[in-house]
Amino acid sequence: MTSRSIMEMPVEERPRERLLMVGVRRLKDAEVLAIIIGSGGRGRSSLELAQSLLKKFGGTGGLSIASVDELQEAEGVGQALAMRIAASMELARRSQRGLLRRQPARAITKAPGDTG
Repeated sequence: MTSRSIMEMPVEERPRERLLMVGVRRLKDAEVLAIIIGSGGRGRSSLELAQSLLKKFGGTGGLSIASVDELQEAEGVGQALAMRIAASMELARRSQRGLLRRQPARAITKAPGDTG
């Protein structure tokens, strides 16, 4: 695979820009993870790193149960990024279980096209 930076991608294919255009719910798992990752490194974009992590851990399910140490074993993932990914997965897990208290409506950001 030929590596190309996010900035070399057409604007409509960049994860952050796609989030603004279509909303977070319509992004692919790798695009959401790339946004959490923030920036790539060592010749790989954040999107390529995200795709690599999803493949290594067998998708979001495997990623969600990976420890910080296991995440750090992946090439391009340091301690800070491993902690950010693990924390994001934990927040999603808590939300799924209904452990997070509902915030006031003013604090909820809706995706374009949401009516609820």
